[in-house]
Amino acid sequence: MTMAARNFFAWKLLMAAETQDSRNQLRQKRRACRSSFNPLWDISEVEFRNRYRLSKEAFLFLCEELKHLTTLKKTLQISLQEKVLVALFFYATGSYQRPIGVAKSLCQKMCSVYIQEVTQALNHPAMLEKYISFPKTLADRQAVSHKFFTKYGLPGVIGCIDGSHFKIFGPPSAEEHLYYCRKHYHSINVQMVCDSDCRIINVNAKFGGQNHDAFIWENSNVNTYMQHLHNRGEIFWLLGDSGYPQRPWLMIPFLEVHPGSPEANYNQKHMRARVLIENTFGRLKNRWRCLCKDRVLHYKPEKCAQIIQACCVLHNIALDYRVAEPHNYDFNVPPQPIEHLRETRISNELIRGRAYRDQLVRKLQNSQ
Repeated sequence: MTMAARNFFAWKLLMAAETQDSRNQLRQKRRACRSSFNPLWDISEVEFRNRYRLSKEAFLFLCEELKHLTTLKKTLQISLQEKVLVALFFYATGSYQRPIGVAKSLCQKMCSVYIQEVTQALNHPAMLEKYISFPKTLADRQAVSHKFFTKYGLPGVIGCIDGSHFKIFGPPSAEEHLYYCRKHYHSINVQMVCDSDCRIINVNAKFGGQNHDAFIWENSNVNTYMQHLHNRGEIFWLLGDSGYPQRPWLMIPFLEVHPGSPEANYNQKHMRARVLIENTFGRLKNRWRCLCKDRVLHYKPEKCAQIIQACCVLHNIALDYRVAEPHNYDFNVPPQPIEHLRETRISNELIRGRAYRDQLVRKLQNSQ
């Protein structure tokens, strides 16, 4: 090897060592920056809720749940709590680059990695089973039904159902048509069921925005389960708008009623109770702004669905801890007008569903 070659090789080794030293110093600086800022101690409870949308108590509980129920772990570079904070800030703002708090000492690539890790942890079967749970026992269903009846005067109700579009980035052309909705953007049409406390008890984020609410319902597990309960002799139902088919286990409003009639009385009670699902969607999107109409999820549809489900878990945890709603949402705004779907398929289920609805109307009329 010539002298020039030896000198060049030595220079390359020196540059590599200096580059590695610079990287190590940058890592140490970022680690020191993170350790010097602890949101649990360095900011107030109000500011913590504004940034991360959970109370400090709820946040600590969430970290413990993720630690014990999922595979989310800390590393030498970052703690589990810091990973969760990075993800919560993304869910709360929808921002991919805005640096604040813990995330300001992390590169965008690592923030994306931690958001993905926490999202997968929140979608762990143990978390979904615990925090998004349809009433499983007869006693559970009776308790939910009793709360609906106490609040709204409707017997037999165990949930309100509806669909809402969540904007996503346009998928590859081969499947783009499945996600282009009637509102002229790409979306996932997410079906949810809530109880009388706006708690999400079922979520289906598998279908693109091209699919109608009624189609998603007909192909959903919750429809199958409600049919199973009905066939077993349990008289419970969900409340849906006129975009759904009338069934013995799914009550929708009458399309045309006369003022003061029993049907009008039924429709009024139905509307007062069913608005709960509208409020649930509003509260979910308002707390977790990555889902709101002004944001677009820049991920593949499958990952967007995971983010939506993760936010549903967080929504229910926030309810458990009575975390106050953000101030920029008005729950007194009346629901948007229902888009009616013409009932064209006359079937035995539809006929029986109308019969059950008529019985419910008479029962409400006799109770007055």
